[in-house]
Amino acid sequence: MRWGSASTAEHLAFRLHPTTRRTPTMTSTPPASDGSVQLRGVTKLFGSQIAVDHIDLEVRSGEFISLLGPSGCGKTTLLRMIAGFEHPDDGDIAVGGVSVIDTPPHKRPVNTVFQSYALFPHMTVAENVAYGLRQKRVPRAEIAERVRDALELSRMGSFADRSPQKLSGGQQQRVALARALVNRPRVLLLDEPMSALDRKLREEMQIELKLLQRQLGITFVFVTHDQQEALSMSDRIVVMQGGAVQQIGTTEAVYLSPANAFVAGFIGKQNFIDATVQPDGSLLAADGRVGAATGSDAR
Repeated sequence: MRWGSASTAEHLAFRLHPTTRRTPTMTSTPPASDGSVQLRGVTKLFGSQIAVDHIDLEVRSGEFISLLGPSGCGKTTLLRMIAGFEHPDDGDIAVGGVSVIDTPPHKRPVNTVFQSYALFPHMTVAENVAYGLRQKRVPRAEIAERVRDALELSRMGSFADRSPQKLSGGQQQRVALARALVNRPRVLLLDEPMSALDRKLREEMQIELKLLQRQLGITFVFVTHDQQEALSMSDRIVVMQGGAVQQIGTTEAVYLSPANAFVAGFIGKQNFIDATVQPDGSLLAADGRVGAATGSDAR
C-alpha cells in the first residue's frame, strides 16, 4: 500500500518556461497537419515473451510525450512499432486517425532519431541531412533549401561541410535531428537520443529539444529511462513496466499522485508502510496506527 503523498521536500524537476530561454532562429515551418497517434490493443511477443501487452494510448497532436520505464519494460519496442520497424502481433496503430499498420516505415509520416545517431561517416553534414530527400527524388533546389533551413534550425548551419567524425556528441545529435526534421514529419520519434552525452551537455540538449518542439509544434514521442529527462521536457508521461502501461499523466500528476507502488518508487522517493484495510475503509498498520486508505495499492 502507499500511505501518504509524495514528499513535499522533493521538488518537481525544472520545467521550461518559454520566456526564460532564447528561441532558435527558424526560417521554414513544416506544414501543419494532424500528428496525433492512436494505439489500440497493441501487443508484441518475442517467442513466448510478452514485450508489449495490449497497450491503448492516445497521443495528442503537437504533444511532447515520454515513454518512461526501466530497461526491458517495452518502451523501445513500442516506439519501433510506431515507426514501422516492428510489426505488432495484435492491435492497430494510427497516425492522424489513419491506420499505418500495413504501411512500410519509409511511407509513414514519422521520422526516428536513434540512440546511435546513425550518421554516414563518408558524407558531410549537409549530405547526411539531404540523404532522405534524395532517396525521395525531391528536386535539387528544394533539397538545398530544406537542408539549409534544417541545419539553421538545429544551429548547425556553419558545419554543413564538416565530417560527422569531427563533431562532438552534442553536434552529432543536432545533425541527427536536422536529418529527421528535414523530411517534415508529423511525428518525431526519439529513442534515448541523449544517453551517450555527459550530464552537463545532456541538460543543455534537454532545453534545446523542448524549445525546438515548441517552435515546430509537431508531435514528439520520446523514449527514456531517465526520470529527470521525462519530468523536465514532457507534457505527459507514460510510465511502463513489464510491457504494460502503469500510469499516463502530466508530470505533476505522475509525481504527486502515482497510480501504484511501482510508479511511486520509480518516479520519486516514497515511504511505504504495510497495512491492512479494515471493513470501515481505514488502514491498520503493523504498529497499530490507523489511517485512511488511498491509492490503488492499499491492501
